[in-house]
Amino acid sequence: MESLGYLVVRGPLDQWKEFGTSVLGAQLVAGPDDSTLMFRTDERAFRLVVEDGQAGPDSLLAIGFDVATLQALDELATTLTDRGIKVDENHELARARRVQRLITFRDNDGFLIEAHVGHELSNEPFVSPRGVSFVCGDLGLGHVFLFASDAQQSSAFYQDVLGFRLSDTVAMGDNEAYFLHCNPRHHTAAFGTFTGVPAGIGHLMIEVGTLDQVGRALDIVQKSSYPVQMSLGEHTNDRMTSFYVVTPSGFAIEYGYDGLLVDDATWKVGRHDAGSIWGHQFNMDSLAAMAGGEA
Repeated sequence: MESLGYLVVRGPLDQWKEFGTSVLGAQLVAGPDDSTLMFRTDERAFRLVVEDGQAGPDSLLAIGFDVATLQALDELATTLTDRGIKVDENHELARARRVQRLITFRDNDGFLIEAHVGHELSNEPFVSPRGVSFVCGDLGLGHVFLFASDAQQSSAFYQDVLGFRLSDTVAMGDNEAYFLHCNPRHHTAAFGTFTGVPAGIGHLMIEVGTLDQVGRALDIVQKSSYPVQMSLGEHTNDRMTSFYVVTPSGFAIEYGYDGLLVDDATWKVGRHDAGSIWGHQFNMDSLAAMAGGEA
């Protein structure tokens, strides 16, 4: 895997139109039909897909990971098949996702993975409705933090089967969270296990180009009906300065700046005893919105 190419989620479209453009500053582009929204954050044809439907803990529909070459995609399919994992190649879905080729399979927690080659680049310039610049390109859309039934097992699957590398771990209560990279972004996938929390998406991180853009987004959120899940703060491991906001689908967006980059030639795996250096105070009132997906 090379990067997080895109994410596919389910949620109320009217709310997402407003949230995606006015809060996140992403560019709304035409989807394949009236039941689907697409958002751009860079030169890619899209980075986020929202399908119309009920919000909730199962709102994550698919994770799209970039693969570098057709040969690498074939090798991945062979590796998965040899391990007894069902792999499908869906040409119709590839057209809908605007990629050259695409295979689908499920990870150890049942999350649908769409590994793809040749994600379409748009000839039209990216234009944020709020003038936001997103840090994407070869680093991908951002990262996903997934609630896993067994975070250690998920970490092993993504490393052993999908080729991710361990960046570090963070103590979270009685459990350990695992942070994995596949390019210089500190982590593209992360996993945590929490008692009573079912498998699903915890948050999607999107990174912007300046701290001012984070602050302006926070001002907008605080004047809106969308709950702040965690206040402004700085993480221990990737040093991201960010805040978290609950989306119309119920999961959170981490909106951040200045994340750490990893050089595999010199990187040493670490362990942190806390998730943040400062800030990131959790808003307990946001739990109702997360459970029901209503902001």
